[in-house]
Amino acid sequence: MDIHKPKPWHGLREFLKEYAIIVVGVLTALGAEQAVEALHWGHQAQTGEVALKAAFVHEAGNAAERLALDGCIRQRLAVLSGVVQRATEDGRLPPLGAVGNPPYSPWTVGAWDALVASQTVLHLPRDKMIAYIKVVTTTKYLSGLSDEEKAQWTILATMSGPGRRLSDAEAEQLRIALAQAAASNSSMHRVSANLADALSATGLVSASDFAQAAKAAATGQSKDPVCGPMGA
Repeated sequence: MDIHKPKPWHGLREFLKEYAIIVVGVLTALGAEQAVEALHWGHQAQTGEVALKAAFVHEAGNAAERLALDGCIRQRLAVLSGVVQRATEDGRLPPLGAVGNPPYSPWTVGAWDALVASQTVLHLPRDKMIAYIKVVTTTKYLSGLSDEEKAQWTILATMSGPGRRLSDAEAEQLRIALAQAAASNSSMHRVSANLADALSATGLVSASDFAQAAKAAATGQSKDPVCGPMGA
């Protein structure tokens, strides 16, 4: 079997020629690999933003719903406050129907968690990543507020039912829950408005998306129990 020995270099010029060929080959291979990787992450980012858009449009709907129901929630809290005040004076709660409650929307952006897990967020433009993080942070804050609000309205729901005696301890508990629920509603209203602004800044939620969300919220407002009569 013949063994082909490498030809010896004849002079510096031939050595530099061979060296240049090797360097160019390596750089070309690295450049091709980086190009393929860039295409991969670009595709991942585009796919992720499609999922983010759907999630952000959903959050725009949650924010619109909350803003639309703000007046009803304030009015219901004012009515319940008057009921507790009168019940404290005569020692009895009157017969009351269901008090209703604010919407307990799922303020979550699962698509963002998927982008973080796949490390796609590291390949997003910096300004986009910052805008998206602001939305996600705001929704997480709203989720925490909503959990607190649910606990407060659970206490207020105990007022429903036939007329009964109201102890001083229960009256105090209801007054505290009313004050906390009023504060929570103010925070939910303010932060929901901030979320709408943050969503708009991402560029993923269009003006027509916001218009549709507002229309749906207005339609749902008339049917929401917290906006209807409480009854006895």
